[in-house]
Amino acid sequence: MAVCKPRARMMFALALALAAPLALAAPAPTPAVPGAALPAGLDATLHELAGSVPVTGTLTIEQTSITGTGAKAKHSTARITFDVSAARGVSLHVPGVVLAQAEQQITAHQRDPELPTPSADLLGSVDVALAQRMLDPAAVLRSTLIGARLLQQSSTTLDGVPATLLRFELPLHADKSARGMVKQYHDELSLWLNAQGAPLGFTRSTRTEVGWFLLHADTRRSEQGRFQIIDGRLVITRLDVQQDGSALGHRGSSTTHYSLHLSAHAPIPAAHVAAATGA
Repeated sequence: MAVCKPRARMMFALALALAAPLALAAPAPTPAVPGAALPAGLDATLHELAGSVPVTGTLTIEQTSITGTGAKAKHSTARITFDVSAARGVSLHVPGVVLAQAEQQITAHQRDPELPTPSADLLGSVDVALAQRMLDPAAVLRSTLIGARLLQQSSTTLDGVPATLLRFELPLHADKSARGMVKQYHDELSLWLNAQGAPLGFTRSTRTEVGWFLLHADTRRSEQGRFQIIDGRLVITRLDVQQDGSALGHRGSSTTHYSLHLSAHAPIPAAHVAAATGA
């Protein structure tokens, strides 16, 4: 999502930073009262699902962006595949061909500012923290859920599988200077767990409005994804993100699909197979 004016970029950056999730994982379902703190055992479950067994694979990101509205709207698309791995840490490798393509787009844009730079923009938004969210979400979620409030716990289904739905209201994690510019903030996370307490999927919806004197920015972000357990490590195998916002009369939106494909790995222990499949 691109906005021309520097101050508008700053407002977008703040709003998007506040809206961007740190991670998504899930707890074991335990009886809880809406409005209370997190269900008992949540932190222990997340600790157990934190990654330890090494995994390798690829992370493919596809993004479609629209800048502006009406006849002046500009559309762009980009698709990049990264090599990723995780053991005690997380690494993300950017292929040389991707770097070359981004450099070509930037060079062409400098000659003609009307030309888009979709691959360069997408590459600029990706870092090792993204790989961590996909490969080891449980570890980061433990800090993300600090101060969260349980709104609802109910029985339901997800993709035809019986599940327990936990719906949380997430707090704003920001310093005092950033909070001073936040006019409105709402962040809600829903987690679906199977009968064994293993995470099946999630949705998250975030609305952020920030203002500074006469400047104003408004962003909305929604996402949904699916989990898998690999050798005791919780991973996000699919994540779809929709985002739109406005600042100083400029609008932008994007749809991004993240797909994680892991290489061959050791057999999954029977206990984890049962948890992952609901058997």
